[in-house]
Parts: sequence; C-alpha cells; structure tokens
Amino acid sequence: MSFIQNIKQKLADRIINKKLSKNPRKKEFHNLQSAKSIGILFDTLDDKNYPRVKKFSDDLGKKGYNVQAVGWINANELPDFGVAQKIIFYTNKDVKWSGEPISEELNNFMNQRFDLLFILSDSDHISFRYLAELAAAACKVGAASDQSGRLDLMINQGNNKSIDNLITESLNYLSLIKKD
Repeated sequence: MSFIQNIKQKLADRIINKKLSKNPRKKEFHNLQSAKSIGILFDTLDDKNYPRVKKFSDDLGKKGYNVQAVGWINANELPDFGVAQKIIFYTNKDVKWSGEPISEELNNFMNQRFDLLFILSDSDHISFRYLAELAAAACKVGAASDQSGRLDLMINQGNNKSIDNLITESLNYLSLIKKD
C-alpha cells in the first residue's frame, strides 16, 4: 500500500469509527426461520461472484425473503452486466475518497435494517468496508478473516475460500442455529 493510500485508509478508519460511536448498531440474532429481509454485499473482483450472487439472491427471493444485493465493481464505469439489474452495482465514482456513498441507493441500502446481511467478501477496499461496517443490519454474516470484526456470525471456510462455499456454509449454520 502506498504512503498516500495508507493515510487515506487511516483517515477513513477514523471516520468510520466516529460514525460507529455516534450511532451504534442494534444487534439482534436472526436465523433463516426468523429472517424476513436479507441484504447481500459482495464484490466483483472474481468474475464468478456476480452470477453466483444473482442465483443466491433469486433463490432467496423465491423462498419469500425480501432481498436486496449490492455489488462493488473496482472501476470507474459500470460494465454491461451492471446495467438494468435487480442488483445495485456501484463503482469508485459512486463513493467519496473516504468510502462514504454518494448515491441515494447506496445510502438507502446502508441504512436499511435487514434481518440478515451476508457480506460475501473480505475486501479491505475503503468503500466496501464503509458499507459493511456502517450497515444498520441486525445480524451480519460472513467469512472469518482479519476484517471480520464487523460480523456477528463468522464462517470458517477452511481451505475452500470460494463464494459458493461461503454461501453454502452460511446457509447451513443459519438453518441449524435455533432462536428462542
């Protein structure tokens, strides 16, 4: 990481921590039986992520969940697949240098109180971290990693770090855990 990027990262961390301290998230555990609304946050750094998340989102919608997905594209322009989709895609132009969303759609996603938020990436990009950490979701689920301090349920994927495995393991644990 360059010197400038390191400074931007530290300043963004301070902004995130300040906002978290002013508006702490109200945590509440949900499993697949108690959840009604589900958010999905992912990146498109791997070409396989988008089709897999689209299928995951569609499957959850067919089961009766209210689902909204947001995907980060590490570019300044949306590619062809990012246009006219149910999934909200955002690029580097849609956020400030600090990661703070500029678009109303991203702000609405971040402020919506989903029962479950699946964070399907361990990206440390400033904008991705901003959305993941400041999202108002009741329960956040994702892969155990250095960035997993923002999660309520951390999934240890072992040697298989694929998005397919993360989705499968997350659903498996959320279906096994009982909520009183």
